[in-house]
Amino acid sequence: MKIAVVGTGYVGLVSGTCLADTGNQVVCVDIDERKVQSMKAGNIPIYEPQLDLLFNRNIKAGRLSFTTSLAEGIADAKLIFLALPTPPGADGSADLSYVLEVADQIGKLIRDYKVIIDKSTVPVGTAEKVHEAIAANSTVDFDVVSNPEFL
Repeated sequence: MKIAVVGTGYVGLVSGTCLADTGNQVVCVDIDERKVQSMKAGNIPIYEPQLDLLFNRNIKAGRLSFTTSLAEGIADAKLIFLALPTPPGADGSADLSYVLEVADQIGKLIRDYKVIIDKSTVPVGTAEKVHEAIAANSTVDFDVVSNPEFL
């Protein structure tokens, strides 16, 4: 199955690498061109025990790739994982701007059914906001599920 993981911080890169290691075709999307080029060259920007082994094995097997293009990353994906930063605001609430901006873009790009999985640590009710942001730009069927990572 083709899977897109948007965001290559700790959560996104570990999730994407592990999903590739189970046999899936995974494209990790990040807006940082230097980071993407570095990962394409086999460099890992984070530390997780044995991640380097899985990372390199799946790049060599052609199951793990990287791009800065959201359109390219999600084109044939059945699942789209959102692993984006949600930094705390001044009042301590999660800043959802990255998540909602990507959801808005996804709505403009999807052409067939997708499942969007939010891995970002977000408050209750965010799945509805993500759904609304995508639906505002798309008439395609899709579902949004929440599967947050609590680090």
